[in-house]
Amino acid sequence: MLREPKTEFGATETAIYRKLVQPDAPKLLTTKDAMETIVPTVSINSLTHSMSLLESKRVLKRIGKGVYLNRSTGLAPKIVDVIPWVFKGTRYYLGLNAIANHWGLSPQIPYSYHVIYMPKNEAQRKRITSWCSMLNRFEKELGGTLVPVLSRAGMSDKGVSQSIFEGSQLPISTIERTIVDTVIYTKEIGGAGEALTWARAALSKSIDYAELEQIAKKAYSSVKSVAVRLGFLLETASSEKPHDEVTDALEKLVGELEELVSKTRATYNWGREKRGSRYVEKWHLRVSSSYLRQLREVSRRE
Repeated sequence: MLREPKTEFGATETAIYRKLVQPDAPKLLTTKDAMETIVPTVSINSLTHSMSLLESKRVLKRIGKGVYLNRSTGLAPKIVDVIPWVFKGTRYYLGLNAIANHWGLSPQIPYSYHVIYMPKNEAQRKRITSWCSMLNRFEKELGGTLVPVLSRAGMSDKGVSQSIFEGSQLPISTIERTIVDTVIYTKEIGGAGEALTWARAALSKSIDYAELEQIAKKAYSSVKSVAVRLGFLLETASSEKPHDEVTDALEKLVGELEELVSKTRATYNWGREKRGSRYVEKWHLRVSSSYLRQLREVSRRE
């Protein structure tokens, strides 16, 4: 049922208010959007005045020049509610820490939400970065922060599913895509120890190994180190399980990744430090000392 606007609202405020209380109303509103789609005949000065009045009545909350949160329901939007608005016009998906928690791979309650995206151009990248920074100043009210992460392996629909996440419909990484992302975005998730924790948890769940293989090979086509790092990670995780719990599907996938690695003489790094790193000949992989420490610590905890 449409709520009636306050009696002190003028025609412009009423038009904006009626738009804001619709079921499909935007969680964020700009003066530009309001002028283009709600009140196109109003001058910018008059519109700015109307937006300020709506803010004073707690219908809107200004978060930056010309950008407002929709608070017409009396409740501030959550950070996940504004993701579609921030990343509109570009391909993106929500992944890493928040989704690892969603799939039960990590016990950590997310506060920062990583959004993997591929901007069309530099102007779009700067706009998204600016908006995320602007929103992060209201992290307590929104219940978290947005961390934009530039895609390093292209933007394939493989491994991304439209799902209801914390009450909002968003594209999120599947459990298989999330595991592949651990070796691409290891630094963002906190290191190799966290990657191993997620991988070990995933091996105890229902994974589609054929799907995992396809996603890994798709990522490998643009980031060659994916096969190396993922093979090493899965082998490390599975080596800690009793032999009879290691499935044929998992062994087959590790073998497929090893075959990809055997086709190149290149050596890859996992982690930045060269000093104290260990070279794993089978995987043509040099693992940094800090990542090795994290892997050992995780193994000891278990």
